[in-house]
Amino acid sequence: MSEQSLLEISNSFGKKIITSLILALEFSALLLLLGNGGNIPWLPPVLVFSMIGISLVSALLLPLLWHFSERKKTYSSIKIYGFMYAAIRYCIAFSIIAFGWKKFYGLQFIVPAEISNRPMNQQSGEWLTWFYFGYSHAYGILIASIQILGGCLLLFKRTVLPGAVILFSVLFNLTLINVFYQMNAGALLESLLLTIGVLYLILLDYKKIIIFFLKTNSELPSVNLKSVVVKNIIRFSVMVLSLLYTIYLKSLIK
Repeated sequence: MSEQSLLEISNSFGKKIITSLILALEFSALLLLLGNGGNIPWLPPVLVFSMIGISLVSALLLPLLWHFSERKKTYSSIKIYGFMYAAIRYCIAFSIIAFGWKKFYGLQFIVPAEISNRPMNQQSGEWLTWFYFGYSHAYGILIASIQILGGCLLLFKRTVLPGAVILFSVLFNLTLINVFYQMNAGALLESLLLTIGVLYLILLDYKKIIIFFLKTNSELPSVNLKSVVVKNIIRFSVMVLSLLYTIYLKSLIK
């Protein structure tokens, strides 16, 4: 992130609030992961949610103290932001990498035999999803590897953006699965918080994203058609013909 971006954030109270809130959310996601659904003796749910509550309240108070100390020139605002930015990245990275290792060690996508033996129409969306993804061990390892790679990329400033882009595609899809396949509330909350976190990291460098996707000219060879109208007709035809072909296939089913 550029020095100018840091100065803009340090001078904005609203951005201080957002940064503090994102850190609290990602720390909360980390606590939910460590709590492991109440299965950790030394980290009971009451302690987990108490710490989450404290972190969320702190996210509301910290920007006030931060802004006040900045005006009094007590602390370096850029250093505070640098610490919080790093903490956000490390919280997300730990959570994502841990989810990846869980797949390697068979702690995810495992369906008990008494449930897998039931007919499909008696299964919940959650168990059907886990059974489907757990059917291919190689696929689970692939997803785990992407999560671990993306998480590791977040640990280095130069690779934060590609890591966040990779993880956003995975986490956003995971969040949609958790919503529409009615996964448990804990899984949905964790995926949602992590998705928000990586989206935040992406938006911090949104100018680079715009330049890369919208303002970079392709050097690949193309058909040289002088008429823009002809080009657009061809493009539109591809979309319409693909739809018509699908409708035709549908008509063959009786």
